[in-house]
Amino acid sequence: METPNNSSSGACGTEVRISVLIPTKDRISDICQCLDSIARQSLLPHEVIIIDSSEKAYLDSVLKEKIPAIMPLVKLVYVKASLSEARNIGVRRSSGDILFFFDDDVVLDTDYIKQVMNVFTNDREGRIGGVMGDIINVNRDLTSLASVMRRLFFWDHFGDGKFLPSGLPTYVHGHEKITQTEFLSGCMSAYRRKVMKEFAFDENLGRLSGYCYLEDADMSYRVSRKYTLIYTPLAKLEHHPSTKSRVDRCNVTKQLVFNHFYLFKKNMPKRLSTVFSFYLSLFGYFFFTGLFQGSAQGIIGWFNGTVLWAREVFIHTNQNNMFTSAKMFVSILTCCLVK
Repeated sequence: METPNNSSSGACGTEVRISVLIPTKDRISDICQCLDSIARQSLLPHEVIIIDSSEKAYLDSVLKEKIPAIMPLVKLVYVKASLSEARNIGVRRSSGDILFFFDDDVVLDTDYIKQVMNVFTNDREGRIGGVMGDIINVNRDLTSLASVMRRLFFWDHFGDGKFLPSGLPTYVHGHEKITQTEFLSGCMSAYRRKVMKEFAFDENLGRLSGYCYLEDADMSYRVSRKYTLIYTPLAKLEHHPSTKSRVDRCNVTKQLVFNHFYLFKKNMPKRLSTVFSFYLSLFGYFFFTGLFQGSAQGIIGWFNGTVLWAREVFIHTNQNNMFTSAKMFVSILTCCLVK
């Protein structure tokens, strides 16, 4: 067996430093499994920065007991922060040339970091801004009712990695070839430091809705307008979404709807095709989660998210924008009632 190392060379033979950044909150078992897989990498990072927002700060003692091999690399930052804030804090505390962002509930294949670094190393001109690998335990069923509904209503779904006119991404996971993509999943993305000097995770997503849903879509969309983003199936991991520290169905829906409003307004061109797709995606979510699935919590969350966005617009914008956004709000409600 080869001895793990943390030596990776750049275009001119200079050492490229690797930082791993992992936000976590009250998920001791998950973070331990994740760190164990990082400790087993064939190419080790130079540092692992854990941004811990847990209620009690005892992760350090747990890691020393369960995964002592990883401790020389670990830097623990205890701070109460949203996901976007935690990642930005990690960036400021890091020293790497390449920054790997992982969720605390992923388990990496032993060559994950090495395979991603191969993509960066082979990019002699530095045009590639970000890279992600493949999630090997996802279900790519394209024929289920849920999958058909997602395509029909311009929701996020498995596809070519491009963004839909509604502002939501498609997922390239499962493709067998290295390919360009517009979307990098937040649970497993890696960016050059120069990219993170130009772009940051949007902390408004956490401040306004309480949960940073779609923060990876926002980052990917903005970065992909300037840099090339790459998906490599040679870098593999498993994602086991944790049930801990997650909000209920009503609040998930509220936050999803609010953040979708916010990011569409922020990023997307306001053409007929995009506005129509945006409205359709909102109605589709209301129809599928509320009426088709019979989820009262889903319906309440949808209305709460829409009202929250309308309130935000009326508080923070001028009269002209207020009038335009109010018309959008009324149009969506009218569309749902008519349908």
